[in-house]
Amino acid sequence: MATRIPEEVVEQIRGAVNITDVVGQYVQLKKSGRNLFGLCPFHEERTPSFSVAEDKQIFHCFSCGRGGNVFKFIMEIESLSFPEAVTRVADLGHINIDLSGYATQASPEAAPNSQQQQLRQLYQDAADLFHHILLNTKLGETALAYTQQRQLTAELLDTFNIGYAPDENNLLTRFFAEKKIDFNLLRHSGLFIENSDGTLRDRFVDRVMFPIKDGQGHVIAFSGRALTKREGQPKYLNSPETELFNKRNVLFNFDVAKAEIRKAKQVVLFEGFMDVIAAYRAGIKYGVASMGTSLTNEQLYLLQRSTDHLVVCYDGDPPGMKATDRVIALLHDDPRFQLSIVTLPEQLDPDEYVKKYGAERFRDVLNGGMETAVGFRLRYLKQGRNLDNEQDKLTYIDAALHELVNVSSAVERDIYLNRLSESLQVTYEALVTQLQDYLVDATVKRQPAPQVQHEVAATPQVHQQQAKLTRAERAERGLLNLYFKLADIRIALRNQPDFHFIHEPYQVIYQLATAYFADHDQFVIAQFMDRINDDRLQSLVIAIDQLVYDENTVQEQYQDYLRALQQANLEQQLNAAQTQLQEASRIGDSVGSLNAVQTIVQLKRQMQSSVGSGTVVKN
Repeated sequence: MATRIPEEVVEQIRGAVNITDVVGQYVQLKKSGRNLFGLCPFHEERTPSFSVAEDKQIFHCFSCGRGGNVFKFIMEIESLSFPEAVTRVADLGHINIDLSGYATQASPEAAPNSQQQQLRQLYQDAADLFHHILLNTKLGETALAYTQQRQLTAELLDTFNIGYAPDENNLLTRFFAEKKIDFNLLRHSGLFIENSDGTLRDRFVDRVMFPIKDGQGHVIAFSGRALTKREGQPKYLNSPETELFNKRNVLFNFDVAKAEIRKAKQVVLFEGFMDVIAAYRAGIKYGVASMGTSLTNEQLYLLQRSTDHLVVCYDGDPPGMKATDRVIALLHDDPRFQLSIVTLPEQLDPDEYVKKYGAERFRDVLNGGMETAVGFRLRYLKQGRNLDNEQDKLTYIDAALHELVNVSSAVERDIYLNRLSESLQVTYEALVTQLQDYLVDATVKRQPAPQVQHEVAATPQVHQQQAKLTRAERAERGLLNLYFKLADIRIALRNQPDFHFIHEPYQVIYQLATAYFADHDQFVIAQFMDRINDDRLQSLVIAIDQLVYDENTVQEQYQDYLRALQQANLEQQLNAAQTQLQEASRIGDSVGSLNAVQTIVQLKRQMQSSVGSGTVVKN
């Protein structure tokens, strides 16, 4: 029977990895001071508030409050249990350690079998079935021949887990019926269509199946390419949106490409799945595609966490050019990305180009054929115009110069003006004169309008407002910070008779820390985090650990914190006694009133005499 992973094994794995190397596979991190910062992977934000402290081996988001060590990060981002996260970290860190004898899978108690997990398993089973049918059955022979014709090697079929859904009497429906899968789960999966009589039939029939995966590699949907043309049937059929799948949030191949994106420091955005796969075959493994829709802000946010250089390589035909122009318009005022455009010659798409000219030529075009968004726009504006015609030529010049108004770099603007002058046979001076007029007009338009006194709705803030701490809470945090970091304070606090923190979260942390120091001499926050299961307590520990103290006045600070807690404790007791007095007076209890008054007098004396004292009143 498998046992839990021993603490020393967990520590061996944690100590062998650098949290920045693991987090860096999911978040683009940049150095700022002692720590590294990036966009939080757990919520959408424009200003980085996600911090990784390499010296402490922890992460913390100052906006959403999530934080912890490397295991907690993997648990959060991949929805894993702690044992599964330990195994995953060992894998990401390339640590050769045998965990087969330990319980590395989530137990039913530790990780409930939620509907999302069941749906993921359903999709994975379907993907495995389709892949098996394509490669190993007579039903898949025609589809396999098609994939070979499209130059999809056995390696590519395995890498992308491509399969085939045959037209075979609702094969998938029967497959899950034999496995006795809950009917309502099948209804909500998106894999089936419900008939008028309430029965189910396969949604995907006679289609080459491309699994769609989330960022962690879980199959969450399919896109099926029709093998045979059928009246009224689309060439590509995507899964409907489900609890797992929202096409706005998904990029095809992002799960495979994200590590390569960070290595290459750029991502290539293609139009279709086959373009991504063709590029992968040609050695460009940092390509992705949107899900048959225009690029969304959610997809851009996924990319922004990995790189700030976006290369658009859509089809070279007019629809592809138009789609490229839409991306440029979307990112026009967006400073998050350096945008480059690659347009393949002969109006070919990437898949066609690789087939015709080979992988090396494709790589050369992709790496050497990048142009700026403005350069592309100047070419795009020529479409449909006869530049030998005077009117068309003047219209184009006007549009091109208006495009250059938005170019802030004088050098870049000069390059484009020279290019226009040569290609249009118009003097450079004439173009500059006309552009100057447009620049003046644009400057006037950009002048701020006179301010009018009226109420304006406040801009919503991304960062959460920190709750104001009471004096007692500030003292509890300061005291725990000293307790974490100084052995003398630990000894002194343990010697306080019947000491107890006022607020429960701080008392729980104190008890956990006391147990921790029974086995450890030094405080290592990343190690301590493994003892805390509550997310709020983890965030609180990180906040406490980030506090600073004056090394020259440690004892004074310690005594101040104790006095603050003593006063707060007495104040709590005083409030309780005053409440008792009010209740006794209300019901006419003279004895109770007298006792309450005596207690109040005693507490007030204690509060006065406690000033200057360093002892803590017992609870």
